[in-house]
Amino acid sequence: MSSTARSNILLITTDQQRFDALGYNGNREVETPNLDALAARGMNFRRCYITCPVCIPARRSLLSGLHPRTHGLSHYEDGLEFDPPFTLPGLLRDAGYQTQLVGKLHMHPAGKRYGFDNMVLSETPNWRPTSPLQHRNDYVRWLREQGVNDHPHFHGISGNGRLVYPWPMEERLHHNNWLAREAVRFLCEDRDPTVPFFLQLSFTHPHPPLVPPRAYLDRYEAKALSAPTLGSWAPRGTPPPGLHPASPSGPFDEDIMRRAKAGYYALINHIDDCVAHVLERWMEYGNPRVKEPLYVIFSSDHGELLGDHHLFRKSLPYEGSSHVPFFISGFNVDMKQGQSDALCSWEDVLPTVAGLAGVEVPGEVDGQSLVPVCTGAGAVEREDLHGLCGQRHFAVGDRYKYLWFADTNEEQLFDMQDDPLEQTDLSGDSALIAPMRRRMAAHIARWPKLSYTPSALRPCANHPPRALFP
Repeated sequence: MSSTARSNILLITTDQQRFDALGYNGNREVETPNLDALAARGMNFRRCYITCPVCIPARRSLLSGLHPRTHGLSHYEDGLEFDPPFTLPGLLRDAGYQTQLVGKLHMHPAGKRYGFDNMVLSETPNWRPTSPLQHRNDYVRWLREQGVNDHPHFHGISGNGRLVYPWPMEERLHHNNWLAREAVRFLCEDRDPTVPFFLQLSFTHPHPPLVPPRAYLDRYEAKALSAPTLGSWAPRGTPPPGLHPASPSGPFDEDIMRRAKAGYYALINHIDDCVAHVLERWMEYGNPRVKEPLYVIFSSDHGELLGDHHLFRKSLPYEGSSHVPFFISGFNVDMKQGQSDALCSWEDVLPTVAGLAGVEVPGEVDGQSLVPVCTGAGAVEREDLHGLCGQRHFAVGDRYKYLWFADTNEEQLFDMQDDPLEQTDLSGDSALIAPMRRRMAAHIARWPKLSYTPSALRPCANHPPRALFP
């Protein structure tokens, strides 16, 4: 690749965007023309899985290149300081890069830089000023400068729920717009032009609250959006009375789920336009920046089940939750264009970015560099990926995905080649499940506190897991 040692790197991350919520990945309902065009310029990795599909563990893996079993957090828990041997922004900073974060980091304590020279920090628009965990919010400070003294979450829409409301203030005050504006400020005004930069532009959306600008929400409410996927193993029935708006399991009301998808897609469409604004400002006509080498990486920390199988939110091994978009693209850099089915994860980001920047990784990581795939010089050798969140484990290989619910010893098996929507559970087939059990046993053997006993396993055999639907 040309000028890899001095190439600028822009890492764009969203929060809670599932793999199929991108037009380039086959979705004909959501409109992401700018991200689609960007993905087409580079290498699109179609099999990226988050090994612990919730915010903080995933972001630890991004920073450190370490799997949850190595970095020590395999469930959601806030308030824990992280002290890895080295971090991605720290490596680049030490190599002469100017490192900047704009948006969400979700590390503790708030303000610890983890290798960033500077941070414009806002974990969420739902500001929590009395919390020791999220008391700092630079977005709220900016709103006050604009004369907005209301709490930005005054609409009351849950930060984990499926309810939707149009953004109640001017569109320019939306969290997405603010993030794009701050990224442009760094790129066009505040950066040191004598050194390369690493910028992580970290959007909080499409993570709820589902509060997109009105024009975007109107666009998707006018569409005939598809219903959530419902596997033959999922429960049937009507929503129980009093179901909490943030409940992770249903059954859910069909109209509410349709509005949730509209709000979710609207936020993604809005982010797509915000990314276009950032890149347009970087490549302004007549500006010498347009000739600089720039890698652009796009991904998300986990997905959103969005009503699939009567499930909502994340943390589970199913496709909507654990499978995310991931592509590497750029300008003025030599890259192979195409699609890759190599299994990859956020542990791979650190060694990959280090490779793009010509920086040596000073110690062991659990990820692999994807640079050979991007250049056409090689492949990623990986038999499978093991992921978990709490008591929910999964192993995904070339064809099958195996799920193990450790608290109930239940298991599911899906053929990802013939059944990519996970509609039929094949765990009742002893011949098919045996090889995946062996793979899971090998993974669990690396966790001294876990016990995996094949004789105690209980195939769900195309019935709802009691671990999720008691």
